[in-house]
Amino acid sequence: MNQENLSRFVQLFTLNDADAIQRVSERLALALRDPAAYQEQFAEELDERGITAAMKLPEQEVRDIALIDALSLEDLAWENDWKEDAAEMAEGLNEILTRQQRGYVLPTSTLPGGHNRNAEALDALQDALEAKGLALVLFSLDSDSYPLGVVADAQAEEARQLAKELGFNLTVY
Repeated sequence: MNQENLSRFVQLFTLNDADAIQRVSERLALALRDPAAYQEQFAEELDERGITAAMKLPEQEVRDIALIDALSLEDLAWENDWKEDAAEMAEGLNEILTRQQRGYVLPTSTLPGGHNRNAEALDALQDALEAKGLALVLFSLDSDSYPLGVVADAQAEEARQLAKELGFNLTVY
């Protein structure tokens, strides 16, 4: 694992928050270096997801959950239920945008396609974000939720590439 690439990847979500970069990077480094130790150290959080200590997750799943949980603790990822529509998802993404100090808030009641669900909701959110130079990130998780994040559109390809190099699964719209 390249620590410099990990820090660059994390910074795409945390922007210039050095403390958040350090906290998230340390947690992800553990998941990448020793998935079993990660499961042991964060057993209580994993238990909240229904993952018991007796379950030995595949390394890929540990990495992806670690990424979502680390960013969520910093209010930089939002995990919503599949039943929520685009307007409800926008509310969660607005928390991320506020935390990132992007100076933009997604419309909720006036969001075009705001009543759409599932893939159509993600498309509506991406359209709204793209108009402001931002890109929607969908983190991989084998569940009935959509864990989402936001990066600058100009950094979307870098996010994809670094995620692949580091071993994380995500989709940047």
